[in-house]
Amino acid sequence: MSTVKVFIEKVGQAPPPSKDFHQLVVNEKQVIWRTWRIAIRRDQRGLPPNQKKVSWEEFDDDALLQGDISRVFGEETLKHVHAIVCGDWLIRLPPRVIVRIATFLDLLDVVHLGAVCKFTRKICASDLLWEKIFLAYCDTVTDEMKSLAKELGWRKVFFANKLELRVKLRRLKIK
Repeated sequence: MSTVKVFIEKVGQAPPPSKDFHQLVVNEKQVIWRTWRIAIRRDQRGLPPNQKKVSWEEFDDDALLQGDISRVFGEETLKHVHAIVCGDWLIRLPPRVIVRIATFLDLLDVVHLGAVCKFTRKICASDLLWEKIFLAYCDTVTDEMKSLAKELGWRKVFFANKLELRVKLRRLKIK
């Protein structure tokens, strides 16, 4: 018996005034949307949960399901589901793995990676990545440079020309 891998599973209550609960499951083959109606009126109580299963191929055409996901779990979750369904596996990697990969890239390739999506743009602008790049490209890193980088950011310090860097280091010493 083979098990189906689940990529996303979220449960939550719809925003007010609704009281309904929803579950989103994205597995290897389908996007599953379950709804439990919470009714105040007696004649509506006891309704069974509603379930909708959509294959990955049909997901792009189901505007109603996409609207429900966005309304209940937010636009970022919808983008994440869409990226998984459309085969964008990069955003499923942990940020530390993408940082590690980016440290092996040329600087121009880091810029291109940052242009892929908001997720990779955030990672490619992070101090964590630029600290690693700075340490890889620069021969000497003083404690003063490190404190300046903490104040200004590693990326700014990396791209500052040497004259600018000297001026900023002097100003830091004066403070």
